[in-house]
Amino acid sequence: MIGLKVESKNSFYSVPLVNPWPSWRLRLAQQLEGTTLLAWLKNNKQVAGGLLGIEIGPEGIALAHVQRNPGQPVQLRNCLFRPGAPEQNPELLKSLVAELGLAGMPVNFVLHPALYQMLLLDCPDVPADELRDALRWRIKELISEPLDQVVVDAFALPEDAYRGRSRMAYCAVLAKSHVATWAALLKHAGLRLQSIDITEMAFRNLGLQAGAEGLNLGLLRLRSSEGLICIQQGADLYMARRIEQGLDRVDEGFAGVTLEIQRSLDYFESQLGKGYINRLLLLPMKRDGAAMLAALTAGLAVNLQALDLRELFVGQAAAELDQQQQAYCLAAVGAALRQEA
Repeated sequence: MIGLKVESKNSFYSVPLVNPWPSWRLRLAQQLEGTTLLAWLKNNKQVAGGLLGIEIGPEGIALAHVQRNPGQPVQLRNCLFRPGAPEQNPELLKSLVAELGLAGMPVNFVLHPALYQMLLLDCPDVPADELRDALRWRIKELISEPLDQVVVDAFALPEDAYRGRSRMAYCAVLAKSHVATWAALLKHAGLRLQSIDITEMAFRNLGLQAGAEGLNLGLLRLRSSEGLICIQQGADLYMARRIEQGLDRVDEGFAGVTLEIQRSLDYFESQLGKGYINRLLLLPMKRDGAAMLAALTAGLAVNLQALDLRELFVGQAAAELDQQQQAYCLAAVGAALRQEA
């Protein structure tokens, strides 16, 4: 059991991770009405109404509602993005919940990439339930905030990663103050904060929905100034790397972005010991999607395909979104797709 505990003057957080694979997540719920006390849940089974995924970014709120029924395809009930300034978020989310009739629903809140750090570190030779504490002290010199002001958790990569030569672990770091803010915002909207995910795990869930079982599957997202590439085999995440170039470099041509992506692919194949990448899925972008797809198809030595929500949720009205809307909503959809281990 991997766990995280943070105590403050009026709050207590504990993060029990029941097997970090196939799902890494920070699980919490408000425990006492009218207080800021939070308790991390030991079980996060979805209720009959499904699960909401919500991402709040600088441009607005993305919300997705996924429902699972035995023997039936996964249902995407709602999927939308509402633009708004940060100060508008509380009332914007509250009106959205009322409009869609979602009051009381559990939420898996996915962190916008700007809100946390993701570090790849040597994995110390400690039991799983001591990994977080061991890495907590290692990151002291790698982060700008004091340790008592951040929430830290970690998970080790699968044992066969890096050909078994060395154990590595990912460590996620976020400001402690954010957690109470998110809980208050969701409570104001009539929702229940059940769990917190990182973008990398939301994309892992999208990969599972796209058919990652038994394959080395990559997901690539390009934003204005940077990007992210995640590679998984089935439910196991093996690599998550930031791309230092983005769509703002389009006017300079695609050579630089293409080269950096190819280096990440080469790194996976040469260092991780998992063989070649079967498919790389290019996620929808807010702009220049067709040009980027054409350039990367010509420049990358990989089976590159465009991911489209309409193909993941065939015939479902909520998935009928243009590429820009899909780009805003993908992380929320991934969060709503989370399943219990």
